[in-house]
Amino acid sequence: MGFGQDFVGKAILLLLTAGLSGFLIPYILKQIDDRKLREQKEFDSRKLQEQKEFDASLIRENNILEAQIKLLENLSAALWELQLLSLAVSYYKVHPNQERYELSLKNYDEKSWGLFKDVRCEISKAARLVSRKKYNDLLEFFSAKLIQEVDEDLMHLVDNNSSLERWKEYYGWILKKFPQEIDNIITPLAEELRLASPKARSNNSGATD
Repeated sequence: MGFGQDFVGKAILLLLTAGLSGFLIPYILKQIDDRKLREQKEFDSRKLQEQKEFDASLIRENNILEAQIKLLENLSAALWELQLLSLAVSYYKVHPNQERYELSLKNYDEKSWGLFKDVRCEISKAARLVSRKKYNDLLEFFSAKLIQEVDEDLMHLVDNNSSLERWKEYYGWILKKFPQEIDNIITPLAEELRLASPKARSNNSGATD
């Protein structure tokens, strides 16, 4: 019995389908794999870029933090040295010791302007690290407290052979008031830079209240 035409047609169609499937299925699977590979590479590239940006941001933040810490340290060190230098001059005038007075005055003359320069340089650095208000506060402190009340007042006492009472007034200011002025400029600066401990911020807030 011969094969019917319908059967032959179906057989041919089946063979063609099998042949196409043998070619198409691997091709389609390869396309899917290639697409997954491209997507994975794009994902990895994005993640790598994000990691690089995160690392760069972290480095910038660390650099800023180091600069802020150095600002406070250098500013504090220079201010306290100026306080001690000027205190020594007035101390040996109030508690008379001419030899030590002359030595402390010479020491002040030799070191003070270098310290003024250091303070002013740190204030310039602060311009990119603190708010405009704090920067202006530092400028005002430098002009009004350091140059006028510490240095110019001291030089006026020295040059005009001032009375013991005037020297006592200056000595009392340098000994008690000027340290408060230093704290009043450094502590808020540390708070703004978030370098003061929570306990210190709480204590300062309570003292202000």
